[in-house]
Amino acid sequence: MSFIDVVFKILSEGYPPSEYQGKGIAAAMIAAALVSVYIFFCYRLTRRRSLYSMSFNLSLLAAAPVTAALILLMSQNAIASIGVVGALAIIRLRGAVKEPMDQVFILWSVASGIFIASGMWRIAIVTTAVMTATVILLDYLPIGSAPLILTVYGHPGDGEDIQKACRQIIESCCSKVRKISTGRTDGKQMLVLRVATRQRLRLINEIAALPAVESVTLLEQSGEVSF
Repeated sequence: MSFIDVVFKILSEGYPPSEYQGKGIAAAMIAAALVSVYIFFCYRLTRRRSLYSMSFNLSLLAAAPVTAALILLMSQNAIASIGVVGALAIIRLRGAVKEPMDQVFILWSVASGIFIASGMWRIAIVTTAVMTATVILLDYLPIGSAPLILTVYGHPGDGEDIQKACRQIIESCCSKVRKISTGRTDGKQMLVLRVATRQRLRLINEIAALPAVESVTLLEQSGEVSF
């Protein structure tokens, strides 16, 4: 049976792990590698507007083949499977995954490796298609706008206040305003506001033009959504 015949047999009939030999193992590992490459580019595409971690994406590239190799090993040898379970119980992953979407990609990659190594290639293909559509849809769906953090730093005169000096500009440019913090040190004042605006450039330019203002910054709060 040729390599292509093995691939078509797995896709059409399934292939129990106990029957994996030579070409079947190679087909499973190559399929897991191809799926991991696909997940790699999908992650890179959908995470371009947030903090993109190249090292995390490279770990996704290895997750599916490694998982597939472990499943194949456990299906071939009972003693080896016990050893794998013991080793996995000892290993502790120290890297914290803070982004919920990163956890989704990890589960996707690991599940793909399990499906392929178990001979359920059709489930792996359907899962990959559904996950691709879901992730891209959620990435492009306009659920809300990211909140903005406005920081104003200046040196108001006696009896003056940075917030009062900026109030008219902020009210005319922003639809929502919430004070986060304010402070005064050595005659200089800092004001931090959470705002929602579509006139970012006008807001920054008009506040920066005020005599009492030394600097102004507007940062987008990544990972958060304001309705």
